[in-house]
Amino acid sequence: MKKKIFLGWLFFILSFVVNATTFDTYNLNIIIYDSTPEAPVGRMRYEIAENYIVKYATLTCVQNENVSSCTANEPDSKYTGHHNLFQLIPERYLRSDEDYNMQEYDGPGYKIYITNYRINNLFSSNTPDRKDKDVAEFLDKIDQLLAGKSEYQFEPIVLDK
Repeated sequence: MKKKIFLGWLFFILSFVVNATTFDTYNLNIIIYDSTPEAPVGRMRYEIAENYIVKYATLTCVQNENVSSCTANEPDSKYTGHHNLFQLIPERYLRSDEDYNMQEYDGPGYKIYITNYRINNLFSSNTPDRKDKDVAEFLDKIDQLLAGKSEYQFEPIVLDK
């Protein structure tokens, strides 16, 4: 009888271990697009990989008589080193069965594209899931990055000539 109870508890505990999911962040990239009323399609603002973060320059564009010209407000810059952004990604953002509903998340804000060899997911900062603790923590960190209030020190990218 004691053996059956022990095996029952062991089976119960092991069922949680077997169902635990770990996600491989190998070759994972996060791309953040800004979306504003002036540029609804969005502009790539950040590319986040395992050992670096690239901050792309913001552009100011002017259109004069069917000719538009854009100038960069600052150079592209890069942070090279450790960051904890991958550990903050909510599990639901890493599942391949998540779909992006364009009507539900349309409007201003930024879009987050998460990709690697097995997932390609697009999410919005306007998600109704923002009230969930794990999503809020991740998006707050992205908000800090976009506002320039993160702990990462970016250095201008210098091209070799």
